[in-house]
Amino acid sequence: MKYIIICILFLCPAKNYAQIDFKTYYERVDNENILFADNNELCPVTYKFSLVLKNYKSSKGKEVEIVIPAKTKKFEILKLSRINPKKATSYKTKNGFLNLGNHLVEKHDDSYQYQLPFKKGAAFKIGQGYNGTISHHNKKALDFNMPIGTKICAIRDGIVVRVVETNYRGCAKRECMKFNNKVIIYHSDGSFVEYTHIKKNGAIVTVGDTVKAGQEIALSGNTGWSTGPHLHLVVFYQKMKKRKTIATNFLTNDGKQQEVLSAKKTYSKNY
Repeated sequence: MKYIIICILFLCPAKNYAQIDFKTYYERVDNENILFADNNELCPVTYKFSLVLKNYKSSKGKEVEIVIPAKTKKFEILKLSRINPKKATSYKTKNGFLNLGNHLVEKHDDSYQYQLPFKKGAAFKIGQGYNGTISHHNKKALDFNMPIGTKICAIRDGIVVRVVETNYRGCAKRECMKFNNKVIIYHSDGSFVEYTHIKKNGAIVTVGDTVKAGQEIALSGNTGWSTGPHLHLVVFYQKMKKRKTIATNFLTNDGKQQEVLSAKKTYSKNY
């Protein structure tokens, strides 16, 4: 006989993702309780938690970290088997945390060639580069100085997983970070890219759209924590409570050159 024991909707405490459409629930089948998950997100979700068990044995142990694929229903996480049928049982989950992405991915393909994030025929200067002194401390992110309304293009194929475009405020203080407008795209290798400071109502794409490298996705702006109009661009792997940012190779000039971009240099796109 099968019973549904519990259902939980998880809210993600990570600042980058306000809510994750994900739930877990137990079903009891004969003498086992099976923990399932529904992941309604467009990318994988990693779930980490501990179990407190009395007279139960877990098929995955008491410390669990597991990746649930995108758009997956009834994904089996583990089974709880009763040890002694004559003794009382109990179980509970503690220290549960989840976030978007496959947190077990470690290696980026450094040979991959990204496109510059603007239209053919344009050229822009890098105002702040990797590990910059203003807001990029220990962060591999790039700031392209751009007038408000510049068309931003995808640097790689992917699927749009988050869009924020409702904010209009911006200032040069960290406290304005909460007003960052952005588009976040998930790539096939498990990495993400965030395009930040887009103008109010400046998104051209919506969540769920599949985009190609070079496709227009947004209009640049000056929202959020910003010292002036620019595009903040960061490629990263999502870990449980932080990001692992990635230095990437970009195709420059006519597309036959590739290089890691540097601060204070201007790069053109003629492909």
